[in-house]
Amino acid sequence: MTQPPAPKGRGAAFNPPSRFEPRHLEPDPEALAREEMPHRVPTTILEDHTRSALARNDSPDIPFNFGLNPYRGCEHGCAYCYARTYHEYLGFSAGLDFETKIVVKRDIARLLEQTLRRPSWEPQPISLSGVTDPTSRWSDGCG
Repeated sequence: MTQPPAPKGRGAAFNPPSRFEPRHLEPDPEALAREEMPHRVPTTILEDHTRSALARNDSPDIPFNFGLNPYRGCEHGCAYCYARTYHEYLGFSAGLDFETKIVVKRDIARLLEQTLRRPSWEPQPISLSGVTDPTSRWSDGCG
């Protein structure tokens, strides 16, 4: 029996299970053979309802304490991207899910402004898009 064509990503050739999930589904190859597979998996935009714009970093080898990531996942789909593994913390895979399930923080501009206006905030460097691509179309429309 021949294998059905796999869904095509931008950089990922498959969608491995997240290493943090105790169970995952293995598709039935015969059922997949009967289904019509899309040539390219469509992108799904998911809202991130976070309550903070900044993520704290306490690593001694990184020269900043806060990072700002307007979204997670990336349609560019660079196969070598180190940010792929961060998608697994959301219950998604680092494969096709990383490229096709984009988690957007639409309220990030307001949240950042709230943080920077606090009397307790001390001005300091903030890393922009440490785990995302700031040139992506999702970084433009998040505010």
